[in-house]
Amino acid sequence: MALLCVAPLILLFPALSKGGAPASFEGLLSQAPWQEARPAGAVIADGAAESSLVLRYYPWYARLGQSARAQELPLWNPLEGFGAPFLALWRTRALSPFSIPFYLMPLNAALTASIFLKLLVAGICAYAVARRFNYEPPLALLAGVVFQFSAPLFAQPLEPLADALPWFPLLLGWAYRLLLGDFRVWPMLALVMALAGLGGSPEAMVAGMAFLLLVLSVYRLRDRRLKHLFGAHAALFAAIAGCLAVVAVQLFPYIEYKAQHPAALDKPGTTPVWTELSHLVYPVLQAAPEGGASRAALYMHVGGLFLLILALWFSVRRLAGKNRRRRLEGLLLNTLAFGAVPLFLGGLLEQTREWPWPQTEHFYLFWPLTLSFLAASTSEEWLDLDIDGCKAALRRFVLWAAVLWGGGLLAAGIALRGQVPGRVLLHCALAEAGLALLFTLLLLVTLLRPRRRIMGYGLAVIAAVSGLWAYGPARAWTSADEVFPETSFITRLRDAQDRVAGSEALRRWPLAAHGIAQAYNPSGVTLQRYEKFIKRAAADPSLMRLGAAGSLLLTRQDIQGQFAVLRPTLNILEVFPSGAILLKDLDSRPRARMIYAGRKVDQFDPETLRLDGPPQIEGGTLPEKDDGPVADVTIAEPGESNRVVVHIAEGTRPGVLVLADLWYPGWEATVDGNPAPVLAVDGVFRGVEVGQGAREVVFQYYPASLRVGAVVSLAALAVLLLLALLYRRQSGTGAARV
Repeated sequence: MALLCVAPLILLFPALSKGGAPASFEGLLSQAPWQEARPAGAVIADGAAESSLVLRYYPWYARLGQSARAQELPLWNPLEGFGAPFLALWRTRALSPFSIPFYLMPLNAALTASIFLKLLVAGICAYAVARRFNYEPPLALLAGVVFQFSAPLFAQPLEPLADALPWFPLLLGWAYRLLLGDFRVWPMLALVMALAGLGGSPEAMVAGMAFLLLVLSVYRLRDRRLKHLFGAHAALFAAIAGCLAVVAVQLFPYIEYKAQHPAALDKPGTTPVWTELSHLVYPVLQAAPEGGASRAALYMHVGGLFLLILALWFSVRRLAGKNRRRRLEGLLLNTLAFGAVPLFLGGLLEQTREWPWPQTEHFYLFWPLTLSFLAASTSEEWLDLDIDGCKAALRRFVLWAAVLWGGGLLAAGIALRGQVPGRVLLHCALAEAGLALLFTLLLLVTLLRPRRRIMGYGLAVIAAVSGLWAYGPARAWTSADEVFPETSFITRLRDAQDRVAGSEALRRWPLAAHGIAQAYNPSGVTLQRYEKFIKRAAADPSLMRLGAAGSLLLTRQDIQGQFAVLRPTLNILEVFPSGAILLKDLDSRPRARMIYAGRKVDQFDPETLRLDGPPQIEGGTLPEKDDGPVADVTIAEPGESNRVVVHIAEGTRPGVLVLADLWYPGWEATVDGNPAPVLAVDGVFRGVEVGQGAREVVFQYYPASLRVGAVVSLAALAVLLLLALLYRRQSGTGAARV
């Protein structure tokens, strides 16, 4: 088991030895005009590619830590886009087991610990299932190492898929127990599904369920027996139901969020068949065009190792044991069938990206799992051959390697022609040749000395070295003083103590990682009401004043263009050397204010929204005009996320208290302790009617979807754990091996 810690430690060594984060943040720091955000002395090339990690995942991880320090549940994020339902997003991974370090440790240390746990759990799960499949320890270790070094885990450890994938070997192990007629294991299968589901990718969870359904059917068809087929499917459906019940605490708020989420306006086009075919051969090659040349080299390299092992399997399969051959061939057929789906339905899949259905990339998630068991099984079959069988297998291996390995390189080259420089493709081809040479030398050594230790450890080292070469862990590391550094620029924005709006570049700048509230949402969280308001504000920037955006960060071009109409009421706070200007908007509305007039509407109409017009109130009863005095209001506890307390000055008259935070289902309000409905004001903000002499209004976010989901999840978890405990007791020391 200790050997399974080696790969994670090698990957994380720079972060462990020097501090910092095991990720690259240069995409953010290269954005003009924010040079002041760079640490002193940092030299970062302009035009560096933006990183989705920086723009989305890192601020979400920071939010987990902020909630823990404030002793709050991470239900609501008040720092982006007037606020957003944090838990409901699912991809925030607030409930993922691998997010626990972010609640307990500083952010950069938590990143390192989280990645280490993912890789370690992935290796242990693959090793445990391989041992259950009767592979000896060196070959089981090979399966664990190969799975650890798969690209979705080793190269993209901070993506949501990496939180779900470590549990997949256990899914496969329990599924085969169902095929043996041991239907009582379904509670364990449900619990493992739930662990994967809480990883932040509902698409991966659905893909895993679909894959297991296919595994049960294909294996029995390959076995030409229908024994236990109906019972296995019934048990699997019970496990799926149990999984959905356990994740209800995440599922119900997510469904509520999707109901408020706008449909995609622009549908992506379909991918060429040749490109899809290369994706199938090299499972994650699809990311190469976005990631650039280095990512293309990475994915081609890893795919070549799979094809070499597959070539050896075809060379020895006829000599393999009947039961193991059927099991492995069933897994291969499932993986091929699953991976072929995007070839025929790729365009349709891309049309459904707004829903939690598996997309193209999710149909390739099972290649790493198949590769790990294929490597272990092929190695064992090779070692069991006699000298004549080895010679015959070597001759067949040369032919199969030429067809699969050479054909795969050709397919990848055609797919990436024009997208990746030719020298990079040549570099990949040379690396592939070196990999093939090492693989062949290992076969020759074990031909003379057929030892499982030599084969298992040797192939594990080849897989590890090839992965380290391809992934370049040193490139995916940022020193501690360069990860969202605390520069004077950031300090000045925080000192302004206002919600920040302004330049278009702020739409890509995740200020939430610094604890700074902003009117835009770089993480991509778009709700129907917010989307309509922002589009209207793009045409009329003065509307941002309604959202309490008291600070504007603009360039000179912004001031001379879109924001020119606001210049008379803008007060310059600081001019930065890059040309960015921080201004105070003197006419910005406060975050909490009283209104006594408004226009009642049935639904939000952004086209009629004006700063000097009557507020739109959905469900209110205010008159359209009023000239009376306005009461003073103050926010008593501005630092809380899920609760906002507003004090109203004594002697107020009836009106509507408006809080310039996002209206969203689940927000409740009390006026002097009495429940009051929360109204939508100007489409996006929260309003509460208050009567004569009202003193305190409390907004609380604790949605019914969360309450009901938590009850369902706890009940389902208790039932499944009880059933699992009963099964373990009845099974004595454990279930028999497959």
